[in-house]
Amino acid sequence: MMSSRFLSRCFQIPSSTVRRVAQHQLVTSASYTTSSIPPQKVGHSGHLSAETLRNQHDVPEPQGAPGITHAQKYLFDLNGYIVLKNVFSLAEVQSANEAVDHHTPTEMHERKSQLRTSGLYGRESKALAGDGNTGRFDMGGMLGWDSPHNSTFRRVLAHPTLAPILNELLGVGYRLDHSPLLIAQEQGSEGHTLHGGAITEAGEPAWPLAYEFRHGRMRNQLLTVCLQLTPANAGDGGFCAVPGSHKSNYSIPPALADLADEELAQVVRQPVAMPGDVLIFSEATLHGTLPWTAAHQRRTVIYRFAPAGSAYGRGYLAANRGAEALWPETTLEGMTEDQRAVMLPPYHPRMNRPYLDGEGQVVKAKAREPFKVEFDEKVFGTRYF
Repeated sequence: MMSSRFLSRCFQIPSSTVRRVAQHQLVTSASYTTSSIPPQKVGHSGHLSAETLRNQHDVPEPQGAPGITHAQKYLFDLNGYIVLKNVFSLAEVQSANEAVDHHTPTEMHERKSQLRTSGLYGRESKALAGDGNTGRFDMGGMLGWDSPHNSTFRRVLAHPTLAPILNELLGVGYRLDHSPLLIAQEQGSEGHTLHGGAITEAGEPAWPLAYEFRHGRMRNQLLTVCLQLTPANAGDGGFCAVPGSHKSNYSIPPALADLADEELAQVVRQPVAMPGDVLIFSEATLHGTLPWTAAHQRRTVIYRFAPAGSAYGRGYLAANRGAEALWPETTLEGMTEDQRAVMLPPYHPRMNRPYLDGEGQVVKAKAREPFKVEFDEKVFGTRYF
């Protein structure tokens, strides 16, 4: 620190003035500590994001344990997918398989003719055709099945292992975007053309599927969660992906999408997944399905989730009950409060949206300021704009 004599000599400032300023700075710096700063009032715009300045405009911070490790974050950011081992018990998997067996005769549908999945975009893929005859089998409606058949499938929505990870990858208030779908393959069943990806084959950004990393956090516009019900060993086929393609900046070569180029096909990976495992991937990751080669049936149930204020699908609009209705009554009937929070339509958390904490338990919505609600009622005729 420069002396008052030096400052006085160099800048021709009276020594008494320099001493008074120095004394004032010492007193000020000693008393101006974090503990002495009075609580700050939050402005309307909420631009300041310190925890003490969070207001109604800010998305709530996730509550409870983080639930996702640094290694899992690294692998997801690196590859665009992760496999979580043993999320569901063998008893839960058995219950789910028994439910599928019960509903198979009436609700399992094979994709034939124009619905075949190995020849999309007007191109036929020999590598994905399987035996050339057996299609993929699809089944829906499991959330609306009677108990106990719906139990394992509903647990995915607010599972204590999955909820904190979905909070991390989608943000607080994540919601179910698509109706869950069971995908089954028999030996010889065809695969599915690789699709999704950050950039379309036409070279356009795939905004509805986007993955991005900003300010230390990952965000996905559409995230798929896959519950594995039967083994998918190395070489069996089933789900496949191009690791890292969620961050690609160039259009997808059609020969890669069709696995028609041997060199390009070498970048495709088929993750191993056992019954009870859960695979999570960004829809921005180029992915598809390999023909099924194993003797046993492949069974994977896929759920697609979106951020609180985003929507891709419209399954939450039950068309048979009018455009204003939400999911079918059978889907929601008997759900827990935690599960129902995930079934809400798209809107921002500040609009009184309940959300799940790190244990998969519902947190009541932070009430929006009454004066704003009253004003919106005057302007729009409803409680929310």
